[in-house]
Amino acid sequence: MNITYEGDLKFLAENSAGQIIPIEPGPVFGGSGLTPNPIDYLLASLGSCAGIKVLLDLQESGVRPDSLKVTITGTRKETPPTVFERLHLTFIITGTLDDRIVADAIHETMTLMCPVAVMIGRAAEVTWEYRIS
Repeated sequence: MNITYEGDLKFLAENSAGQIIPIEPGPVFGGSGLTPNPIDYLLASLGSCAGIKVLLDLQESGVRPDSLKVTITGTRKETPPTVFERLHLTFIITGTLDDRIVADAIHETMTLMCPVAVMIGRAAEVTWEYRIS
């Protein structure tokens, strides 16, 4: 990953495949609010990694949900460094699904298979729940 400063507090991250990710600080730090900030990308990485791994695990079990949504809430320290103290993920899954298979897939994802969740879990309390509808 290469990160290049583009001026006006804007950066471009380029991965090894040449894909570009725009980044800037949040408005409170002078960003425009039009581009995600690093914390946005951190949470997006957590939710998408967990979602991908859950779907892959369910597919390996022969289960294909109709939809999956991951929401993340959390609390951060009020003083610098304003790291996350707690993060909570809610997996909302639709389809005809076996509760035990879903629970096992999410548990394995959050504790073993999603490297982002495991890394963040070493620095903050990470909890989760799921709803099947």
